Amino acid sequence: MLNWLIRYLANRWSSSKRITKLNILTYHRVSEFHDPKNPNTITLALFEQQVKWLIKHFTVLPLPEALILQENNKLPPRAVCLTIDDGYQDSYDLIYKVLQKNNISATFFISTQGILEGGLWDAEIYSAIFNAPTDVGSIYCDGMLFDLSSLEDRIKSRYRLTEYAKYLSLKDRTKLLTELKGQTSFNPIEHNFLTEKQIKVMHCSGMTIAAHTHSHPILMKENNETAFAEIKLSKELLEQIIEEPVEYFAYPNGRIGQDYNEEHVDMVKKIGFKAALSTDWGSLTNLKLERFKIKRFTPWDKKEIFFALRLALNYRK
Repeated sequence: MLNWLIRYLANRWSSSKRITKLNILTYHRVSEFHDPKNPNTITLALFEQQVKWLIKHFTVLPLPEALILQENNKLPPRAVCLTIDDGYQDSYDLIYKVLQKNNISATFFISTQGILEGGLWDAEIYSAIFNAPTDVGSIYCDGMLFDLSSLEDRIKSRYRLTEYAKYLSLKDRTKLLTELKGQTSFNPIEHNFLTEKQIKVMHCSGMTIAAHTHSHPILMKENNETAFAEIKLSKELLEQIIEEPVEYFAYPNGRIGQDYNEEHVDMVKKIGFKAALSTDWGSLTNLKLERFKIKRFTPWDKKEIFFALRLALNYRK
């Protein structure tokens, strides 16, 4: 009865005589077990369950295939795609292995600075906060106090500082990180990012490799020259690795009007991408109109019925 209800509603809400809508899920990090230092990260067990629920109730397709099918009005009802942003090591060690096991494909949007340096700016904040000596009870950054007196305080400070640094320009973010490292006896981060070899393996096994800027800036915080260079460099570096065109792009943070605007859409078109994805919630209804501002969504529920019904409901948005 449950399976029938979910399929009935998803069929009804995803398709009409004129067009079939596409749900695109977005993920970031997956941890093997619950990590108290990363309470917002989905566990491997839950990710595996969600993949099984998707296969059970929906039609999981590679992003390039789904876009072509919708463009030609041949997309099947209940169609979904999986995307993973940033490019950390768990993308290969955990996410990719689950996808392989279940014979499905996903698109990995990779910020290329992580390949070269072992991680992105958020990994530097994580390392500085959690590896700071126990006698460092607090730090000051940009005139703000961050409490490090307990593990709970460090977790809160890490998220607060990360959210603040996210909306700084690259120049100001670098200044903040320098200030942070000077107060925490910072050691270089361990390599915790996809390697060139892993990216090649994923690409050759049917995963779609896509761009996510070089150093993950908020594009609206940069001048146009810097923003253009960030987008272009990530495409070029990934193409050198997989030796094929990189055709899809995801805007960092990804909300229209807050993180990127129409000028950045024009940049993405000029650089030669086929489509670009945001993080605004909703489904893809009209590829012709939404090709460079495609919406995504991921249900957060831990129970099958709520996860599946919430995703089905997203076809209406």
